[in-house]
Amino acid sequence: MRWQTAIDFCALAAALYLLLRWGREARALRVALAIVGLRLAAFLAGQIDLPLTSALLNVAAIVALLALLLIFQPELRRALMRFDIAGRVKPNGRESATAAVSAAAWRLGEARCGALIVIERENAIAELVSPGVELNAVVSADLLIAIFQKASPLHDGAVILDGDIMKQAGAILPLTQRAIVPDEYGTRHRAAMGLADRSDAIVVVVSEERGTVTVMSAGDARTMRSERELFDRLASIDHDKGPEVRRRALRPANVRLIAASIGLAAAAWAIAFLLPGRSVRVETIPLEFTDVPAGLHIVGQSTGTVQVWLRGSDFAFETAALQDIVARCDLASAHAGMNRIPLSDAILDVPLGVRVDHIDPRQVGIELAPATDTPPSH
Repeated sequence: MRWQTAIDFCALAAALYLLLRWGREARALRVALAIVGLRLAAFLAGQIDLPLTSALLNVAAIVALLALLLIFQPELRRALMRFDIAGRVKPNGRESATAAVSAAAWRLGEARCGALIVIERENAIAELVSPGVELNAVVSADLLIAIFQKASPLHDGAVILDGDIMKQAGAILPLTQRAIVPDEYGTRHRAAMGLADRSDAIVVVVSEERGTVTVMSAGDARTMRSERELFDRLASIDHDKGPEVRRRALRPANVRLIAASIGLAAAAWAIAFLLPGRSVRVETIPLEFTDVPAGLHIVGQSTGTVQVWLRGSDFAFETAALQDIVARCDLASAHAGMNRIPLSDAILDVPLGVRVDHIDPRQVGIELAPATDTPPSH
């Protein structure tokens, strides 16, 4: 295997992982898998000489891709925004969002207005949260306070923040599955605890009855004593991502996605390189002689090259370095004088996805002489 093939495989697996991860976050995993499956099936049909089936499957894959682009356009836009060169969030964006959340939560607590504010970090929470109303507005303390007023139709749900953007309002969080929960915790606190237990999100919950502000993250719940303490707590949690990032990579959902990506990449690789292709190329390959017996040297040979008929797919030929193929003829059992050495497929080290159909000639004549002899003049 060439090192370029290994890099191609890793790049394909990484691309599939990103596609599947986005599909899971956007609830489009089945569509993403369908597109990949249709494309692989089309490629396989082409390899086994089913051109009409291959064309139909390619059309179906294109239709599915267009449907993905149209139906999940908002999710695609948010995914592309995360590839901003400056980072997912601008340096002052998080600080501004943290200040706005701190000010809004504290003022809501003083007014005894209940609130749930979720700050997304690295984990995707779309699969855990029932979506609310799309906002996509820049976060501000005044807007957060307005949403959680008792007259607002969205005050019972949660606001989801992604950096300094308010993605949704009125979202429903999963309730905690813990058997032991503090008696003073109501539905909001149980919902905040449920999401904090299942992701790395920061959840700020304001109690309507007591006016307290609690920050929940990674199973830890702390009641804040001042707006400044709340700001410092949010900032400190947000900057301490190292251990959680390592734990996140080993979560079962991500492990399954990684395994699926590697499996799909292996399937594509097998279809491209292991199935017999329909294209044939004829190459002139130089002969190289190995294991010449000690004390002997070559004084004559019937040919210095062989004609080789190679079979493979167009993809295999495009990625293979055919110019590097050499026919190695083993002379370990040769003797002084004329030798007739048979040539077989084994003398050729062909790239993956390429096999030998025919070799011409099928044998080569090699004349060996003692090293002290003078080679004949030609």
